[in-house]
Amino acid sequence: MTLKALSNTGKEFNIVKSENTITVKKSDIPKGLEYIEIFDESLFAKAGDEGYFCIADLDGKGSGLCFFNRKSNGKRVFKQNLMPIYGIKKADRCVLVIVEGYKYDFNIVFEVCDGIYRIYPKFDLYGAVPFCDITLRYIELEPDATYSDMAKAYRNYKLSCGQCKPLAERIKNNRSLGYAMQAPEIRIRMGWKPAPAQVLEQTPENEPPMKVACTFSRVRDIIDELKNQGVDKAQICLVGWNVSGHDGRYPQIFPVEPALGGERELKKLISYAKENGYRIVCHTNSTDCYSIAEDFSEDIVVKDRNGDMSFRADVAWSGGRQYHLCPKKAYEFAMRDLPAVRALGFEGLHYIDVLSVVPLRWCYDKKHPVTSADTLEIYEKIMARSAELFGGFASEGCFDFASKYLDYGLYVSWVPEEDAMIDKHIPLWQMVYHGIILYNRTTDTVNYTVKAEKNHLQVIEDGSRPSFYFYSRFLEGSHQDDWLGKEDMVCDTDEQLKYSVSKIKQAYDEYKNTCRLQMQFIESHDEVSGGIFVTKYSDGTTVTVDYNREKYSISK
Repeated sequence: MTLKALSNTGKEFNIVKSENTITVKKSDIPKGLEYIEIFDESLFAKAGDEGYFCIADLDGKGSGLCFFNRKSNGKRVFKQNLMPIYGIKKADRCVLVIVEGYKYDFNIVFEVCDGIYRIYPKFDLYGAVPFCDITLRYIELEPDATYSDMAKAYRNYKLSCGQCKPLAERIKNNRSLGYAMQAPEIRIRMGWKPAPAQVLEQTPENEPPMKVACTFSRVRDIIDELKNQGVDKAQICLVGWNVSGHDGRYPQIFPVEPALGGERELKKLISYAKENGYRIVCHTNSTDCYSIAEDFSEDIVVKDRNGDMSFRADVAWSGGRQYHLCPKKAYEFAMRDLPAVRALGFEGLHYIDVLSVVPLRWCYDKKHPVTSADTLEIYEKIMARSAELFGGFASEGCFDFASKYLDYGLYVSWVPEEDAMIDKHIPLWQMVYHGIILYNRTTDTVNYTVKAEKNHLQVIEDGSRPSFYFYSRFLEGSHQDDWLGKEDMVCDTDEQLKYSVSKIKQAYDEYKNTCRLQMQFIESHDEVSGGIFVTKYSDGTTVTVDYNREKYSISK
């Protein structure tokens, strides 16, 4: 059989086929199953065949191609959050598969076994009947199509469905987005408690002291230097302005942290930024909670299938043990707090931490249960409220489910890693969403002007918006402290402040000549020879990046 659907129990399910879709009906799926996999043997290949598998999400480390060359046996399972798609390029066929139904709990499996290459989707059911049918849509492309054509096909699909709109259209009625498109993003981590935390369950009595890195008054000094050096436009985002600093007491935000200057100095700063022509926003959180918060109770925490409180086990942030906030409760806090945050004077692309880079949650608390589909509906309401109040919505990553409201993502992915199953890394997400969402390529291209030249060239290669972070490093004694890079921007002294701003100015001067490309789509991307990449835009602009000579050129 060339097409079949199997569960973890081995049970086979009926597949409803149409001209370009295949469906497993939810009414045919009983409770108690952990997953269903759908196999289409027409998409498989043999070692030595021409072509490749195109994988949209390599566990948060970008996208890649798996060629049908001779590999050792291996298998990979990746949750596809960047985009619910995968592609198959063969000598006589090129097809893009879009997961339309039950796409938020979708994994891609690709493997090689004794020279046979297989690719298929795996859908996690968690023992429940799925909330919708499982549906795959096939888009057949020309046989000579490439991964660039797959990206264009998915972009056209998203636009035609009305799930997102081009930047060129959106900025007509959104001054904040139009401004951000021309301006670098400057994040400033102002204060934080020790992280990883040694005190997991904090109280006002045992709470560790907060490190003050940059007061509200000091941010005014940064603004003065930006002005002095000719950085005319910038969006400044304050991180850790809230009580107890970054990740201090969520979901509690207020009062404004006194050690940084308190509410009076914050309002003074916001007015000062606006008077000097800058947009200023702040960082809030709608996914995490800590037991030190005035609002904390077991009732607001996500419950797992066993009824236990869900929390992140691998690291404890400044506030201690990081519990997962139930989306229904997050909505209540957001509707209460976001208007109060806006009343301080913030305006621009408001940043809600990790909302667009955490997989959509399930909560099994009987008082506030949610599926991943429910969570998306709730998060979209929070995103929409952010845009309504502040002028836009920004977050940490670029997961596909956020594409309707996301204006800017701090990074598309983490730094790609070497993998024996991946032959080439490609900017697939960027080819889909450039001209729709502002973004920065990878975590290591934040602060790129103080890093190696290759980081700069990566920003140029796929049209990133310049992104900077004062005090990006704050984790003490942790291997994760360099996740945004070992290099940092600081302002402890006036000399450090001037230097940091000079590196922002360097990026700004270059970006002024290229920001117009933010309104264009990427039509193709290709490695024309070893280490030389060509990106072509919809207005005819061609960007060539040569990593061998560490140079680039732009022509039209």
